[in-house]
Amino acid sequence: MPSTGTNRLRDVIKGNVLVLTVSSILWNFSDTITYAYLSLYILSLGGDYVTIGVVNSIASISAIVLYPVGGYIADKAGRAKLIGLSTLLYTSSYALFAIANTWQVVAIAMIYQQVILFYMPAINALMADSIPVGSRGRMYAITVGFPEAVRVIIPYLGGYLIALLTLQPAMRVGYTIGFCLGWLVTFIRLRYLKETINTTEPIGKDLKKIFKESYKGAFSSIRWMFKNIRGFLVVAIIVAFSGNFVMPFWIVFAQQVKGLTPYEWGIILLLSGVTRATSSLLIGGLIDRIGAKRCMLIGFALTIPSLILFVNANGFWQMTPIYLVLVLGSTFSWIASSVLLANIIPKQLRGRIMSGIGQGLGLGVSGGGYASGFLLFIPLSLGAFIAGYIFAYNSALPWFLLSGFLAVAMAITFLFVKEPPKAEE
Repeated sequence: MPSTGTNRLRDVIKGNVLVLTVSSILWNFSDTITYAYLSLYILSLGGDYVTIGVVNSIASISAIVLYPVGGYIADKAGRAKLIGLSTLLYTSSYALFAIANTWQVVAIAMIYQQVILFYMPAINALMADSIPVGSRGRMYAITVGFPEAVRVIIPYLGGYLIALLTLQPAMRVGYTIGFCLGWLVTFIRLRYLKETINTTEPIGKDLKKIFKESYKGAFSSIRWMFKNIRGFLVVAIIVAFSGNFVMPFWIVFAQQVKGLTPYEWGIILLLSGVTRATSSLLIGGLIDRIGAKRCMLIGFALTIPSLILFVNANGFWQMTPIYLVLVLGSTFSWIASSVLLANIIPKQLRGRIMSGIGQGLGLGVSGGGYASGFLLFIPLSLGAFIAGYIFAYNSALPWFLLSGFLAVAMAITFLFVKEPPKAEE
């Protein structure tokens, strides 16, 4: 496959890129209904603000156990089959969410779901392997933009369902849809994903050996990251920690502090989906022209002041445009950081390195993806754990703190994050 920027999009939107994009679109039909309102679901089942933080914290830290294993299997035994089989396990988590009658059952479902996501390093590596050098900005943008273009109406429908059915029945409907669509996604991935590693090795059935080799590889990955992407790693840890101050509380802040209804928040999410979908392709082309680092800095510059403005805004008409700017900033950050990592990490190491640091950087608001990686789960967990206490103490404080931490991350990016002289294949 050519490695120049002259690849026509229709020549590369195929194979694995097409399969992963289509499956992402299908997941989004259910996830967009439920994820935005998950914190309200916990509150409705007897939880409180601290519960939201603690549950998100435990779920984040649970993922650390198997993530190195996922990266090891992805690099040794291949990516495609691991993705397909693990998707089936992930699908089963929706059944737990749908039948939950207490917040504790929701917590179990969240923990189970996060543990099963150990296959995410394989997805991240497979996607990076399948996109040619020179087109990565545009292609990563498409993998964000196309799903957003299809699902822009879904958050609105989620708010409408809640208004129509009330919260708990609407959430159960959403999770049931996710369970059904999960079977279809599993079939598509098992049938159509193609392996990108030319030489694979059997890993055997000795679980003790697999864990030993996985964690041995994890320590090697950490050494590689500290040697080659130290600045980016520090930024990723800061963003993961501080982003979780606000991530679980957007809908809670909007509804219980600012007085918006779930229906109005659904409209805001609809408009944010339109923003992501329309801006992604423009951002991707800009990354291919001016570079990933500069676009990361643009993302920080848009997000930092907008967080302060959002807290001080009142009502739907003030909060909506500010939230859209936040989404735009996070979209810049996610796509640019994804391209930067794909350009830096050698193909043969991508599964293990991405199991440690994930695919890209969100900035505390949905803009393409969410932080993941065994080096990020501890700061993610700590951030989520203290977030509930911070929000209960002062509901505006998480947004102010995030703005300050992102300012530090922006300075580190400017001074210490480097782009490679030659992109890896």
